[in-house]
Amino acid sequence: MTDYTHCTVQQLRAKWTEVINRPIPPIRRSLIIKYLIWYEQAKREKISFLGFFNEVKQASVSVNKHTVILEAGSKITRSYKGVVHTVEVISNGYLYNDKQYKSLSGIAKAITCKSWNGKVFFGVKDEK
Repeated sequence: MTDYTHCTVQQLRAKWTEVINRPIPPIRRSLIIKYLIWYEQAKREKISFLGFFNEVKQASVSVNKHTVILEAGSKITRSYKGVVHTVEVISNGYLYNDKQYKSLSGIAKAITCKSWNGKVFFGVKDEK
């Protein structure tokens, strides 16, 4: 069994592509390690890979189901191209670089110069 605990995320992603030969889903480092080890074990024991990929798919969905409450005074940060951007939630919108915006999408467009769903760009969902 390979010890992946000392690998960087980039090394783990490269290993995933090399060993599993599929795109890596958006899962955290600890799950990448878990699934690489499981995959190696399944391969050694000739276990079906279908169950493996179903489990990875479910894990990637659950990782992305976090909910954030956007209350006035909250701050949202996002790193983009090596620059950390901080947005403050205010009672009637958002404050970014001393300018008020009605939506996160406007701020995402100001940062990237492209149209984005702001909540996707910042990785947040309103509580429903």
